[in-house]
Amino acid sequence: MVEYSNWMVLSLGTFAVLPFLYRFTSVLYSQIRLLVSINSENQKYFATPSSSWIPWLKKHVFYSPLFRVRHNREFQLSQAVNVGTLPTRFQTFFLLGYVASNVTFCTYKIDFTDSAVMLHELMDRSGVVAIVNLAPLIMMAGRNNPLIGLLGISFDSFNLIHRWLGRIVVVEALTHVVSWMIGKVGEVGWGPVKKSITSSHLIMPGFVVCLLASYSMTI
Repeated sequence: MVEYSNWMVLSLGTFAVLPFLYRFTSVLYSQIRLLVSINSENQKYFATPSSSWIPWLKKHVFYSPLFRVRHNREFQLSQAVNVGTLPTRFQTFFLLGYVASNVTFCTYKIDFTDSAVMLHELMDRSGVVAIVNLAPLIMMAGRNNPLIGLLGISFDSFNLIHRWLGRIVVVEALTHVVSWMIGKVGEVGWGPVKKSITSSHLIMPGFVVCLLASYSMTI
């Protein structure tokens, strides 16, 4: 479990470093372009794109909406349940990659032939991964976050990623609780499980937090 926790932290660090590298490259390129333009009155190097694939990526990946031509379209499951705005294609690729890494860390090399071992492993891993994801979730909270200006990311994009991180944490926390409940019921029945939920100072607060977090996903 310690090994998987270390790999999860490394994966999280990789996802965190990528925006910094992109921002650093963009600022460096802008400064070089500015210096070249100042020192040369007749420079034409930047008059035309240096490559054809960069404008294509910007048009069809980085800045394009997910499905239609309209950006920031609200996505509602019903009139009462609003899950925010649809991400762009680049944001979707980023989120899918992050979700895939979380699923991999929760399920990789689990023995699915033994239900008891499988539930215990899934409970441990989902709990650890949920705690690890709390770090970026808390860091990205708040409207006046200094990372917004540092990374050059709009508040809407920052808030969208924060929301999806929260949903990932909630799903992993629920997986942790449900895996524990199913395994415990299989061992001792519903009686001790009910007693643990209502009387344990460790389990009862966690169970309540999971219920509140599940409700918050619909707000």
